[in-house]
Amino acid sequence: MLSSAARQALRILAWQLLGLILSTACAGSLYGWRVGRSVLVGSGIGWAATAYIVFVLIKHSLQPARPATVLSLYGNWFVKTALVMGLLLVALRSKALLPPAILLGLFSSLATYWLAVVLDGSRTLKTGTR
Repeated sequence: MLSSAARQALRILAWQLLGLILSTACAGSLYGWRVGRSVLVGSGIGWAATAYIVFVLIKHSLQPARPATVLSLYGNWFVKTALVMGLLLVALRSKALLPPAILLGLFSSLATYWLAVVLDGSRTLKTGTR
C-alpha cells in the first residue's frame, strides 16, 4: 500500500501532466506549433523531474524496512537537479526549439507543481484527512 506522501505525489504528477497538456495546446494554438513544441519540451523536463521524485517516494513507501534517510533525500535531490540541468542543456542547444518557450514551459510546469501542492494542502487542512 502506498503512503500518503506517495499518493499526494501521484496527484501532483497528474496535475502537472494536465498543466503540460493545457500549456502546450494553448501555446501551440496561439503562437504556432514551434512554440507549442518548445513549451512541451520545457514542461516535459519539469514533469520528468517530478516523476523521478515520485518513483523514489513510491520505492521507499514499498520498502518500509528501509526508510528514506536525509542522505538519500539530498542524493535524490541532486540527481533530480542534474536531470533537469542536463535535459535543459540539450533542449536549449536544439535549433528546432525556442529557448524562451522552453523556459516558459519549465516555469509553467513548476508553477503547476506548486499550485497542486498548495491546493492539496488546503484540501487536507479542510477535511483533516490525507
